[in-house]
Amino acid sequence: MKSVQRSYENFAAVPSIVFRLMGYNVLDAPDETRTRRLVMWLYRWICTCSHVVCVGFMIFRMLEMTTIDNVSLIIRYATLVTYVINSDTKHATAMQRDSIQSLNRKLSELYPKSALERAYYRVNEHYWSRSFLAMIFFYIGSSIMVVIGPILQSIVAYFTQQQFTYQHCYPYFIYNPEQQPIWIYVGIYALEWLHSTHMVVSNIATDLWLLCFQVQICMHFSCMIRSLEEYQPNLMHERADKHFLAQMVNKHEYLVLLQNDLNGIFGGSLLLSLITTAAVLCTVSVYVLIQGLNLEGITYVVFIGTSCMQLFLVCNHGQQVLDLSADIGHAAYNHNWHNASIAYKKYLLIIIIRAQKPVELSAMGYMPISRDTFKQMMSVTYRGLAMIRQMIE
Repeated sequence: MKSVQRSYENFAAVPSIVFRLMGYNVLDAPDETRTRRLVMWLYRWICTCSHVVCVGFMIFRMLEMTTIDNVSLIIRYATLVTYVINSDTKHATAMQRDSIQSLNRKLSELYPKSALERAYYRVNEHYWSRSFLAMIFFYIGSSIMVVIGPILQSIVAYFTQQQFTYQHCYPYFIYNPEQQPIWIYVGIYALEWLHSTHMVVSNIATDLWLLCFQVQICMHFSCMIRSLEEYQPNLMHERADKHFLAQMVNKHEYLVLLQNDLNGIFGGSLLLSLITTAAVLCTVSVYVLIQGLNLEGITYVVFIGTSCMQLFLVCNHGQQVLDLSADIGHAAYNHNWHNASIAYKKYLLIIIIRAQKPVELSAMGYMPISRDTFKQMMSVTYRGLAMIRQMIE
């Protein structure tokens, strides 16, 4: 039985669905009813307003300073600040809806249309793997556990100590069960849930759009390499050879422009997220060392692992586009061009010259994103963690 070749909409559906967890419809799906669109719009603004309220309380507590009275709280606030900056930067990136829709449309038009073309492009090999989708669910699940962990601890305390402890996630809300009614606690938890939803979805879904677009560009580069390697030019069909290679030159130039569009949309968030992700990993690691491996500590350990994996995936896809763009030059030089016409060889030389400057996923032009970038960030994170531990001790 032949496998069904994935459509472009299958690729774009994954980041689109994740963003809709906070009510944000990036692509403006036309098949939605007016009622559903209104409900999603309201839900999105409830999430956004809850996020604004929580960040406001966080800033108020930091300015007040009276409630931040130990090292553990200082580290926790540092973690929250860096994660908020990271998430809000990615949220601002995702607000470039017109640019994202434009790039999405261009890649959709470039996507192979027939089943035969899709088989040649090997689209299913580039589709989201099951392990990757499992990682997304695991990331969202670990983030949910960070939020619901405190109420689970309160429930456990109720059954083991006959006392509900009214714990909640974020330290900038102070609840006193002896002086305040229960609905305030419920309201605090609802705010924290929506606030967390806004941050987590903004964080992961923006990276998913980045990966979706980068996978498409890598797929086209890979197909170009395979086409060049397999093509057999000959003086007997010079016109067809020139037409084939002219298409390769034009497509290579177009893919470079698409990569520049991608860098223009995501470059700013990439640069800041590299810095803030390293800071989040440092502070969360220190917080876990201070708190120990209780339920909260375990959920944070899982969160650290998924955050590292998220960063690695972005860097790994940046490495792939670097390698593939360089391999185009190798494919052009190594394929059987000896029997080709002079005009064909000139076109081939254009591709080889252009391939000398590799296409890269770039953080605003300051650094290419690659596996070396991931190694550097992990090294910086380790040194930062060692420095913070030394300061505390």
